[in-house]
Amino acid sequence: MSSEKRLFIIDDEESLLAVLQEFLQQFGLKVFVYQRMPDLKKELAEKRPHAVLCDIILPGISGIEILKEIKRIDRRIPVIMMTGYADETERLESLSNGAYALLTKPFKSFEELFHIVNNSMDHYMEVLRTQELTGEIEERFRREKINILELEFLKNLQHMIGETEDPVFVLRNAYTLLGSFIEFEFFGTMLMTGPEADIHIMPEADRDPTLQHSMMAVLAGGKDTAAIIPGIESTVSDLRTTNRLYGYAALYRHESFNEEERSIFSRFCSHIALTLEKISLFEEIRTLSRHDGLTGAYNHACIVGELAAEIERSKRYNSPFSLILFDVDDFKTVNDRYGHLVGDQVLKGITRIMKENLRAIDKVGRYGGEEFLVILPETSADKAIMVAERLRIAVEKAAIESDNNLIHSTVSGGVVAYAQGREEKDLIKKADDNLYRAKKDGKNRTYYEDL
Repeated sequence: MSSEKRLFIIDDEESLLAVLQEFLQQFGLKVFVYQRMPDLKKELAEKRPHAVLCDIILPGISGIEILKEIKRIDRRIPVIMMTGYADETERLESLSNGAYALLTKPFKSFEELFHIVNNSMDHYMEVLRTQELTGEIEERFRREKINILELEFLKNLQHMIGETEDPVFVLRNAYTLLGSFIEFEFFGTMLMTGPEADIHIMPEADRDPTLQHSMMAVLAGGKDTAAIIPGIESTVSDLRTTNRLYGYAALYRHESFNEEERSIFSRFCSHIALTLEKISLFEEIRTLSRHDGLTGAYNHACIVGELAAEIERSKRYNSPFSLILFDVDDFKTVNDRYGHLVGDQVLKGITRIMKENLRAIDKVGRYGGEEFLVILPETSADKAIMVAERLRIAVEKAAIESDNNLIHSTVSGGVVAYAQGREEKDLIKKADDNLYRAKKDGKNRTYYEDL
């Protein structure tokens, strides 16, 4: 803030203006004089005086009206009124309209006039300093609040890792959380998760088709899209990490977004993108921990865990389920004749065939080596036998190609239906016994015997 003090003097007496200007300038004040009312809004904005000295009687206008106009523009500026014949009515009217003081002409002394003017200026400058400091404190508090809210935003995003694998779930939560930072009417996202973009506009409600199309066009245009929605402003940001562009996000509202809001939104979109990346990595790790690295079927630990969960579900709802334990016939011969790499392709091919011939609710896991365990929820023994035969025949008819070789394989299977009170080990033991019987009876067959 400049230390120079600036004063306006408005009086129609030219000689008094000259005397006052000369006298007050010797104290370092910059004095602007006017014989009639200037364009106050323009002059106050350009010269920014620290006080105004104004006569009550001016040609064509009352000094009280000038006082009122100054207070309408900036009520903080001290206005000192001057009059040659002040009465109590003028004094009260001046003070009631915000005058700092009322001086009677001729002045008792110019020194007294200076002290009154200087005190009013000091008071005004102190008000400005206080407001400036208050503004700085409020701005610091606002930024600290944003930082705290941003940490909360990050915490909420972090909590989603491991809880969901759905990116849209993350975006819906981000939509709710963003309202704490920026005012907006719509939040749009475009995720590039496959050959087609997945676009969402929130809140999800019926809206004007033209507006919907325009908002989608903004997203499709990416970060540098110009405002193409009449009456609606938008800001667009990448959902990008170091390794991947997940798509774009946009905010929409009727008022324009300032640079700070755009910066905050861009920063928060980076947080959202990092969360999407972490969720993706978490799912990859979880998939690797649950699935067999070669075949993609559930691994041993996972399929046994799924069996335990299915037992508990059956106990709770008294629902049937069955189990099939398959073994690839003469698999050692395949490895010895064609090599282990070809053997791996056979295992992968059999896994694919089984998945293609099972329902979405069925589960298949690599129990060990060339053994596969299949869980059939809501399936009785007779239906399980039919499924086992269907899988066996599908494998028998298939030709698995590897290194220009067409490999024909068969499987044998042991079928068992769940009986109340049995545990995982009981079911697996009975399935293994039935598998042994199928092998003993000539392979490429299934066998069922009740528990």
